[in-house]
Amino acid sequence: MRFRRASVAFLFAVFLVPPARAAQGPSALEVLYPPDLTFSGEPKVKVFAFRGSKGEPVVPVVNGKAVAPLDGETFLKGEVSLATGLNLINVGGKNLRVFVLPNAVMDTFRLPYGKAGEDRVFRSYRLHPALDDGCEACHMLEGVKLKAKDQKKACYGCHDDFTKGEGGKKVFVHAPVAAGECTACHDPHFSARPKLLRLEKGCFECHDPFPTTGTVHAPVRAGECVACHSPHAGAAPKQLVRPGNALCLGCHKEPHARHRSSVVLGALTRVPDDFPVERGELSCTGCHAPHQSPNPRLFRKPQEDLCRTCHAV
Repeated sequence: MRFRRASVAFLFAVFLVPPARAAQGPSALEVLYPPDLTFSGEPKVKVFAFRGSKGEPVVPVVNGKAVAPLDGETFLKGEVSLATGLNLINVGGKNLRVFVLPNAVMDTFRLPYGKAGEDRVFRSYRLHPALDDGCEACHMLEGVKLKAKDQKKACYGCHDDFTKGEGGKKVFVHAPVAAGECTACHDPHFSARPKLLRLEKGCFECHDPFPTTGTVHAPVRAGECVACHSPHAGAAPKQLVRPGNALCLGCHKEPHARHRSSVVLGALTRVPDDFPVERGELSCTGCHAPHQSPNPRLFRKPQEDLCRTCHAV
């Protein structure tokens, strides 16, 4: 019994220690996927690799057993079967650890390691489908190295061109999209986040977060920037998904019965010339801040001061 426990502990120690790096050279094999410490809910995992020139067949070794060689000459791909639990895959001299729990749906899996209560964190990844088609759609081979193509040409070969509005309509394009910098937000190969997003903080990697004090608009508090803003191109300035009051009315179904028309009906009311107006209606943002306010109901000013903007009382 002691020998069996010691053997299990030894195997886990071997599998959980950081893998050795393969030797590097001008035509060294680069494993594109999977990365080390991958979690999978499937008993199989795809393998993608690249080398700058042709060579001997690359035969993956899974848990000490050689399997079918990868297909291809420079861009290599294949699929290997795995056992439930911890697996060690060796591809071209590089060791990769993959933990499998069939049918499990989770983003991370933690496996205890070491005496100090440390964990090895295995992550589930989403693959870019373009990997199945090889490198040529997004890269050019120069000598023994891959060079990325212009991102607009590469990405729009499969994805819609966000800079062109439907039916010739004007669109307001997010700056990274206009510059053709898709990989500023998306990983071109794989990501642990939805839609291949690569940024842990999302929008706040570039945009300053709003204060969390006072009144915070519910979508802002929930981090749902895309509820109002398109990440690529919108129908209104600031990439808003709908223009003007139509955006607010998408969620707020019962707006004010009054405070809608810009037509002045009483002597005590005077709408300033610079108050935002849209198609004969007062703009919601004339009174309410869209993100955060120190005042109740997202008022731009304390209520009495706000009312005096139009009402001489």
